[in-house]
Amino acid sequence: MVGDVGNILNIAQHRQLTALQVTARAIDGVQLRLATGKEVHSALDNPTNFFVAKSLDYQAHDLRRLLDGIENSIQTIEYVQHSLEAINSILNSADSFLQEYQQDLHSGNINVQEVLDTSFFEVFDDPAAFINYSGAQDAGTATLTEGGFGVTLDDNAWKRYAVNYTVVAESYLEFDFRSGNIPEIAAIGFDNDNTYTNNNNFFFLYGTQLGGITYSAPTATYQYDGSGDWVHVQIPIGTYFTGNFSHMTFIDDDDGGGNDGDAQFRNVVLHEGQYTYGQTNYTVADEYEEKYSALLDQIDLIVDDSHYRGINLLEGDDLTTYFNANRTSSLTTEGIFASSDGLGLEREDFTTVEAVEAKITQVREAREIIRHYAASLANDYGVLNNRADFTRTMINILEEGRDELTLTDQNRDGAEMLALQTRQAIQTSTLTLNTFSIADVLF
Repeated sequence: MVGDVGNILNIAQHRQLTALQVTARAIDGVQLRLATGKEVHSALDNPTNFFVAKSLDYQAHDLRRLLDGIENSIQTIEYVQHSLEAINSILNSADSFLQEYQQDLHSGNINVQEVLDTSFFEVFDDPAAFINYSGAQDAGTATLTEGGFGVTLDDNAWKRYAVNYTVVAESYLEFDFRSGNIPEIAAIGFDNDNTYTNNNNFFFLYGTQLGGITYSAPTATYQYDGSGDWVHVQIPIGTYFTGNFSHMTFIDDDDGGGNDGDAQFRNVVLHEGQYTYGQTNYTVADEYEEKYSALLDQIDLIVDDSHYRGINLLEGDDLTTYFNANRTSSLTTEGIFASSDGLGLEREDFTTVEAVEAKITQVREAREIIRHYAASLANDYGVLNNRADFTRTMINILEEGRDELTLTDQNRDGAEMLALQTRQAIQTSTLTLNTFSIADVLF
């Protein structure tokens, strides 16, 4: 029967058809190799080459991840190096600024205690200006503090200080007060002689003894809270008395053999009418301190802005870079504290040559720290670059080894494809001729 194919094809035709199928499969294989560039696609192609190539590929992948970390570390160090250059430049400016100020102090061209805003503010420039008040009652000391803006009385000190001030109805007395140890009496007032018993121009501030002195206001009116902290006191003295007074009086009575109390005053100011307290506490020394502090603020801002991918080497963070997958080889780049405080740069006190010279020393030491750290970073930077180059080379070697095991020779495959296509054309023609011969016999 015609429908029975097995009866149609003879043995030669069966062989020819099988050969065509083999050739077609061979062509498919060559086309796959040409399309992918690979000779080994799975373990079925070549188990040994496939699994060795996989192992090499995994190693290359691990190294590539490590290379990413190394390159991030390189970028971090480059970022910080720019910050260090900026900090070094600011320190150079600070050094020049301090040297100029030091020369002005040496030459006497400036008066560091000169008040810039108003003459009302009392600047104490000599402890000897606090003279005896009430004769034998005074047995204590007066010590200048707060860069000349304050005074501390101790050991039963009764002192007066020349002011030659006329109190009018609008006059105010303002100051800050504190006491670290309660005296018998702490008070402030005004007088024109050396006797406290012939007037009541005093104001009680603190103490265990409420009597002994006649006050212009009840003792509780301006009484200190005993906290040990500075407390601002404002007294409208013009509402209690008026007139000209040669001296202000400062009292720290403590002659009872008790606690050795003290009385501390600062920022004493006399004024009439409206006045914003604190604006006059600004001398030439304060002006230079403010300018210097602005330079140090710039250092702090640069440090704050030196974060890179969550790491800030200038705020004490350490940067660890790993060189192998097992993390047995690494480099730790240690951070420093490069803020003004971390570098030991003090902001306060521009009142003496010695204080300024100390700051110059601090700036130069800080500059050496910055330069030494920059050199240390440069060493780490060189190591990281070498390791990055080494890792790239290792990745290339591993990938080349993988490719040697899996990639095909496309020139060979192209020639093989041409041969197979030619064979397929011949086999098809031969099968066609044989088929026509059978048709002639049947029909």
